[in-house]
Amino acid sequence: LDKNKRPIKFLFCYLYIFESVEGGKVLVMPVDGSHWLSMKILVEELHRKGHEVLVLVPEASNHIREGNYSTLIFKVPYTKADLNSSINKFQNGTLTLSDLLKNVNHFINFNQMLLNGCESLLYDKPLMKSLKERGFDVMLTDPFLPCGPIIADAFSIPTVNFLRGLPCELDLAAAQCPSPPSYIPRFLTGNSDVMNFPQRVKNMLMVGVESIICQKIYSSFDELSSRYLQRDTTYKELLGHGAIWLSRSDFTFEYPRPQMPNMVTIGGINCTKKKPLPAVSSAK
Repeated sequence: LDKNKRPIKFLFCYLYIFESVEGGKVLVMPVDGSHWLSMKILVEELHRKGHEVLVLVPEASNHIREGNYSTLIFKVPYTKADLNSSINKFQNGTLTLSDLLKNVNHFINFNQMLLNGCESLLYDKPLMKSLKERGFDVMLTDPFLPCGPIIADAFSIPTVNFLRGLPCELDLAAAQCPSPPSYIPRFLTGNSDVMNFPQRVKNMLMVGVESIICQKIYSSFDELSSRYLQRDTTYKELLGHGAIWLSRSDFTFEYPRPQMPNMVTIGGINCTKKKPLPAVSSAK
């Protein structure tokens, strides 16, 4: 298949599966920003195919707007100004090893604010009761936040994860994808998938650093998951229940790595509207 058309073909195969059940009820838990701009394409297509789509929208949001799909706005304990301030602090950081701890703290603070909004949604009992009574068939969620997987588990409905990737490769670990440090380069190491011995040692050391960082990043996710579901669980375990993983990646631009059968790469989903190349004159 043409690489430019392959993600679209995968997407329509996926939509056809939903269409075969004569229109399902899809609950959508997005994440604001560029995360949503890509997911919106899928949400609009699901609606166009005749599915009943409901998007949960935090009241402090930058990009998630009303569309031809249904939306439900829920209250969050922060303002739009708080959101933008936290985003700016996070975006102004540099992706270097020397600033790693500083950036991790900014990321954790940003995540904690969004997590508070997630908690506000989960503990809105009348809203959650009304959602459960509507009998949704599937949860479409961006697992950058735990809200979607937690709700899907509480409602006993399958989860479709829509993502680019999670910090510390938690998505790959949850899906039980092999990720040997000798062959898969780690974030910020500068390594390629062809490494000499010193580079492999550096890669292995970064695996240890990642495990410490991940524990700090996801401990609040684990706590909320266990507290709300009232059982001892972790966010990684919830992610492992995902029925389908729609990954916004493409091995044309990334290192090849093992994937599970329920993982589909749709790296071109947000590049479907192409502009023609300008005419180039061969005259000198």
